[in-house]
Amino acid sequence: MLRDSFELIPMENGISAERRHQATVVLSMYVGYAWFMVLRSAPGAVVTAIRTDIGLTKGEWGQVLAISTAGAVVGKIIGGFLADKIGGRATFAIGLIGCSWGITAFGTSVSLGVLQVTFFLALLAKSFGWPAMTRIVGATIAPSEWGRAWGILSTSSRVGAILASVGLGALIAVAPWRTVLAVVGGTGVLVAGLFAVIQKHAAAKLAGSRQQNADSPNAHAELAVDPLHPLYEKTVGQALWRFACSRQFWLITVSLTGMTILWDFLQILPLFLQDTLNMSDSGASVAASAFPWGSLLSVLAGGFLFDAMSGRRMAWAMGGLLFVATCCVGAFYAMQYYAPPTGTDVSLSVVILFIYGVCIAPCYYIPMSIFSIRFGGMHAGFLVALLDAIAFGGNAGFQLIGGELADRGWDQYLLLLGSVAFVSAVTMFAFMLGEAREHDHQRASSID
Repeated sequence: MLRDSFELIPMENGISAERRHQATVVLSMYVGYAWFMVLRSAPGAVVTAIRTDIGLTKGEWGQVLAISTAGAVVGKIIGGFLADKIGGRATFAIGLIGCSWGITAFGTSVSLGVLQVTFFLALLAKSFGWPAMTRIVGATIAPSEWGRAWGILSTSSRVGAILASVGLGALIAVAPWRTVLAVVGGTGVLVAGLFAVIQKHAAAKLAGSRQQNADSPNAHAELAVDPLHPLYEKTVGQALWRFACSRQFWLITVSLTGMTILWDFLQILPLFLQDTLNMSDSGASVAASAFPWGSLLSVLAGGFLFDAMSGRRMAWAMGGLLFVATCCVGAFYAMQYYAPPTGTDVSLSVVILFIYGVCIAPCYYIPMSIFSIRFGGMHAGFLVALLDAIAFGGNAGFQLIGGELADRGWDQYLLLLGSVAFVSAVTMFAFMLGEAREHDHQRASSID
């Protein structure tokens, strides 16, 4: 059976057949992961309707989010190992089907316990997506294009979030929330089937091209099978020890955990907008859509800039972006005491959330993904899963505390969130400086 371990076939004059098949692989991942994000975002997009229907409190919703995040943590580890065992294509398809069924079941829930269990299972399956894509990207994309590849693929999550916030925000205005989730889940199963068929065809074509061009001196080898990599043919235990001894690993872990918390602010944001600015269900959902629009633009540009700019400049850029995100949290804190002029509440919230999205997305997706391939080598899939699992675990703890703080008052919640944002900015700056020094060291060694 063909696996996704084929190499990138080099680009020749014009667009080669191999390049077209490679683009097909990337496009199918793009669409599939976009729908992963629609599924993940759907409960948050309809949470105000759920609260109206079954009387869900902010504290109870915080519990649902915390337990579902625990499912994401478990899913990251399972997904990382599963992608290595059966391949990225199969892991991706299984995860998309499982997440679709989980969200459909979530829409049939009549009690808090069922909401918790079904969302737990949905996010467990959803977590298979990124480790599976790491496996496929590492096998099909040349190292010189990692930044732009992840920048392009990362926009798929933003497209999915936009579809969820705008499309579902409009749909919830004309249909019951249970119907909305059933439609989203059913569509997800169809997308998974198409992904499996398209990937199988494209992988077969690429594998055939690889055999025909096996002796090409220009063929790119995967970093995962580079015999000079420190983790080449090392066990998972040996890889874990190297991770644990790395300052860079812990810096990106802390920063990524903070950014995950900042990202999941969107799950509770509609409740904040309703309570603070008295927005309607649809108004709160539309305002929240500004975040993915901002992140969609910035993560695409960020991928190309990552390949083009020096490491030290990127350190200042990404540290600065997260500092601005901290200021956006401060702006929401101030809105509790200084109400915006009448009629400007939605537009002001849209501007703040757009900037918030611009600042977080490139810092969240690109450094972690590239670091996982470079530092993890043949264990890149496991490393990216481990980083996400730790970050999601920290987020679960924050959600448990944050939901209770929000019930007492939004000021306490936002003060804690702002502190998290500041720590994330500082550690991202230190991490990127470390990556720049590592790059300079490798370049000096190659010259010597």
